[in-house]
Amino acid sequence: MPFISLLLGALATFNPFIGLLVMMIYSHNFFRSLTEKPVNRALLFLVFPVVMAIFSFKNPTTLIFPIDAIFGAGLVVILYLYALIKQGNPIIALIFAALLITVYGVARYYLFSSYLLNSLDQSFAQMEKIMPQAMQNENLTQMKPMLQILLPASWTTSQILSLSAGHLIFLHLGGSHSELRNFKLPTFYNLFIIAILPLYFFPQLHTVFINVLLALCVLPMVEGIGVIINLLSKRKPHILINILVTILVLLNLPLMALIGFADIWINFRKLNMKGNLL
Repeated sequence: MPFISLLLGALATFNPFIGLLVMMIYSHNFFRSLTEKPVNRALLFLVFPVVMAIFSFKNPTTLIFPIDAIFGAGLVVILYLYALIKQGNPIIALIFAALLITVYGVARYYLFSSYLLNSLDQSFAQMEKIMPQAMQNENLTQMKPMLQILLPASWTTSQILSLSAGHLIFLHLGGSHSELRNFKLPTFYNLFIIAILPLYFFPQLHTVFINVLLALCVLPMVEGIGVIINLLSKRKPHILINILVTILVLLNLPLMALIGFADIWINFRKLNMKGNLL
C-alpha cells in the first residue's frame, strides 16, 4: 500500500491532472483503515516530489514539476482529507482544496513566469514551423497575448476539474451515491466572488483578478451542469435530446457557470445541504 502512494506522487510529478484525480480516488482507501490516520497516510504522496524538488532546487525548468505535484496535487488531497475529517462535510472539503489550487496557481505564475512564458513562445514557434500559413492569421497572432494573461487559469481550472471529478468518485466509493445532478455549493461560496471584485479597480492586479475569477467559476460551472442534468432526469429520457443538450452544455460553459451561481442563491433543485462524513 505505501508503494502505491509513493508511485502516485511520482505520477503527479509528471502529470498533475491525472495524479490528482487518481490520488483522490485512491485516498478513499485510507478511510477503510481503523489503525492509521488518513492524513498521515496521504503524506506519502509528497515523498517523491519533495525528494525531486531537493535535487532540482537550483534548476527552475525542472523544479516546477515537483512543486506542482506538491502544491497542486499532494497537499490538495491532504487538505481535502483533513477538512473532511474536521468539518464532516465533503463539499466544504472540496472548496478548501479548490481554494488551495487557486492560490497556488497565481503564485505559480509569478514564481515560474519566465519558464511558462518561454514554453508558450516555444509552442508558438513550433506551430509556425508546422503550420506557417495558418499562423499568419491575425486571430491566431492576437491569441498569444491573451494566452499569456490566462496562463494561471489554464492550469488552475484543469486541476479544479480533476479535483471535482475525484471528489464525486470519492463520495460514490463511500456509498453516498453522490451524483453530478446533486452537486450543490453552500451560499457563502459567492462571497469569494464578491471578495475579489475590488481587485478590478487596480490595473496592476487585473491579471490576478481575471485568473482568480476564472478559477472560482469552475465549481459553479459544475453545479450549473448538475442543474441541467437534474432537469433532464425528471423528464422522459430521449437519447437524441440528451445528446443535443450535452453538446449545448459543452458549448456554453460560461452559461453553466451563471446557472450555477444563480443556483447557489436560489437552490432550484431544493437540495438538502447537510453533509455527512464517510
